[in-house]
Amino acid sequence: MRKITRGLLVVFLASLGYGALPIFAKLALAEGIEVLPLLAWRFLLGSGLLWIFVVATGRPRPPRGRLPGLVLLGLLYAFNATCYMLGLDRLPASVATLVLFSYPAMTVLLARFWVGERLTPRRIAALALTTAGCALTVGTGFGGGDPLGVGLIVLAVVFLALWIVRSHGVFAGLPPISATATALTSTAIAISAAGLATGGIGVPLAPAPLLLLGAIGLFSTAVPITAFLIGIQWIGPGRAATAATMEPAVTLALAAAVLGDRLSAGQWLGAALILAGVLSLRLEPRSDITDGHP
Repeated sequence: MRKITRGLLVVFLASLGYGALPIFAKLALAEGIEVLPLLAWRFLLGSGLLWIFVVATGRPRPPRGRLPGLVLLGLLYAFNATCYMLGLDRLPASVATLVLFSYPAMTVLLARFWVGERLTPRRIAALALTTAGCALTVGTGFGGGDPLGVGLIVLAVVFLALWIVRSHGVFAGLPPISATATALTSTAIAISAAGLATGGIGVPLAPAPLLLLGAIGLFSTAVPITAFLIGIQWIGPGRAATAATMEPAVTLALAAAVLGDRLSAGQWLGAALILAGVLSLRLEPRSDITDGHP
């Protein structure tokens, strides 16, 4: 099998895992798991499995002098994940995912003011497309949602964009998988501390909740992170990011099949505009600034 084919396959595997996360999370929340315990166990399991992979494969560790930057990234991701999960708890999974997937446009804006990235005509058009798409998605009869839920997802987009812009400098020259494991360990510690301070991180000791937490930690955290980073090494960040554009399609299909989510015609148009904007950014010659997953 050619290397590019293997790379595309592992990126597709990553997209399946990430795309299934909102579905697993919705089911876990319905089983009585609270948001902070869910996130704490997601990142405790996910980072632990990543460290097992790092040790088992003999991969190098980040030098101590680079740890503060990785810890900061972990804290940013903790804010992102918490805002996203709180918003997901109030919105249909399909709507939450589509709004979150506008993060490349927010990243372009932050990169313009933070690191001086130029706003090209393509990027301005992508911003317009994703903004219009988000407006249609959240403003066209999304049953069961509310403005607070939308606001939380938008805040999650801001934190994710900050993470992306900051991560390119922090990760430069570091072994990607062990650096990511380090950052996610910081995420796990921060969220676990918040959970313990607000009532604990205990979960119902029943088969369904435990299986869902295991699926979130393994299939929607450790596996997709590892697969996506390996895919970047094999086919490059631009191709990997473009291939990963299938992620919201996975979520929409699973949300319809498992949760019964249904988008209106206006929301489908909004989804198309968001995906068009994201894809136009990711097809730029230099599109790595929009890679979103840790």
